Amino acid sequence: MSSQVGFLRTIGSSACPLQQEQRSRERRLRLVPAPVTCRQSQGGGGGGGDGLILDRRNVLLALGGAAATATASSSKMVLAAPVTPPDLSKCHDANASGLGDNLKCCPPYTSATVYDYEFPATPLRVRRPAHLVKSDEEYMAKYKEAVKKMKELPENHPWNYYQQALIHCAYCNEAYDQVGYPNANVQVHFSWFFLPWHRYYLHFYERILGKLIDDDTFALPYWNFDAEDGMNLPEIFTMDPTSSIYNDKRDKSHYYPAIVDYKYGYANTAGTGETGKDLVQANLSYMSKTFKDSLQLPELFMGDPLRAGEESEKGTGGLETIHNALHQWVGPAESPHTDMGSFATAGRDSVFFCLHANVDRLWHLYRGFRGNKVEFNDPDWLESSFLFYDEDEKVVQVKIKDALSTTKLRYTYEEVPIPWMGRVSIKKKAETKEKSTTELSLVRVGEFGSQPRELGTSPLRVLVSRSKKNRKKAEKQDKVEVLQVKDIVVTSSGPARFDVYVAAPYGDLAGPDYGDFAGSFVKLPHTMNEKGKMPESGMKKKKKANLKLGLTSILEDIEADDADKLVVTLVPRVGEITVGNVVDKLVLSNY
Repeated sequence: MSSQVGFLRTIGSSACPLQQEQRSRERRLRLVPAPVTCRQSQGGGGGGGDGLILDRRNVLLALGGAAATATASSSKMVLAAPVTPPDLSKCHDANASGLGDNLKCCPPYTSATVYDYEFPATPLRVRRPAHLVKSDEEYMAKYKEAVKKMKELPENHPWNYYQQALIHCAYCNEAYDQVGYPNANVQVHFSWFFLPWHRYYLHFYERILGKLIDDDTFALPYWNFDAEDGMNLPEIFTMDPTSSIYNDKRDKSHYYPAIVDYKYGYANTAGTGETGKDLVQANLSYMSKTFKDSLQLPELFMGDPLRAGEESEKGTGGLETIHNALHQWVGPAESPHTDMGSFATAGRDSVFFCLHANVDRLWHLYRGFRGNKVEFNDPDWLESSFLFYDEDEKVVQVKIKDALSTTKLRYTYEEVPIPWMGRVSIKKKAETKEKSTTELSLVRVGEFGSQPRELGTSPLRVLVSRSKKNRKKAEKQDKVEVLQVKDIVVTSSGPARFDVYVAAPYGDLAGPDYGDFAGSFVKLPHTMNEKGKMPESGMKKKKKANLKLGLTSILEDIEADDADKLVVTLVPRVGEITVGNVVDKLVLSNY
């Protein structure tokens, strides 16, 4: 196995304290060759700079992207309407696969005066890695005490630990309908709402914890699962079963020293099959790919647009896909997959907030890599809004456009090394590797066809025509080549996953090597029924999801730029799934 981090050296832990600094008109933190510095920006705005601001050309080179000097492109936007806050008085029972259709996830109030949120003027909270705060006795005492106090509140108090968990259930398991669209529910996963909604969720949760212990500097820890030292379930949550942050409903075989697997698919699929250093490198490679393939096209990282009235499950972004696998890895291995294993119950485990703090940090890094350029300059995203219960016991309305600056929300992240920056080389696992170096076994592969196809127990391999081959550098900067797996339907009620590999064909033949890993489709157990009955059968119609994966860097890696067609292999891992089609498209860059 070879391991290299090229173009951009690993960023070391910051040895200097946060320093106040006047923001200049255009400020960048140069990573090559200047040393890392600590900086904190003043205030914050919708697209303001937050701590780490990188030269975009250097970042694209470091991550192996093809569009190092790409300029921002604009596209004709299709405008509908932003999603508005739910009507609290019309909250109803939620549902979740394996947990029933009558989940009581509504808040303990059905009406309230709604205030526009006044952003805090408190000290900057610094979120630190969970594996580093383990030895900080003072911090850990505060953290455990804050959660203990939250659990001791009356069970109907909006700050109560389990009431806070129900917020996630209500927004993620169809307890709210979209105002004005009774046949469309509110869902903050599977779309461009995933990252900003969870940023606000952690923001208010963190501030409530601080309020309970009278400490306006208290910050949640983050699970630094994108570095080798943090690729274990943080021991702060596992060492003491009597602790307020312990949860018994987890897969205990994944306690330290087990290494997290970004491609985990429950025991029956054995995850990636790698162990030890190989698994660490596979994870780093996956994270590197997730960033470099999406810098030009934010929907690949953040999820597809979702506008008011539209079906609530669109396309999941690459970061949410990794996050889904970690939910499954932490939660119970057996059905029902409760607590971290289900959106409806995930907030019952304090690991949830630690996981999401790092998910939020990774979005923070992503924004910095793009020069804090707004990912979707679209009012249907920027003006979408949600309701939360804040640390002053008010119901407040917040908008996505105000979530883009962490300093506006008065928190930041302690700097740590970023080992996935640059190219990370890994060995192919035996499953995708050529079985013989002397005898190349070729198989005939056909087009997908016009009808949906079921993913059974064997990989599905299809030929996909490319939109254009041998694209020049300028063309790659202007448009991103995207592989789309369309109309995905999960027909089983449990978890679901398949992985996608891409290779160049030999005419219309494919070798035993699946090629390079391109990405995954991952769902936790989740009801995918949409409201309303199909008139012919009386059965509820299944929602259709889509998967988009960037291809530009993969095709360069496997030297397939001149290929007319590609062999795409869908490898089923868990669940019963059908797909409607697999196509190659060129999508206008947003960088």
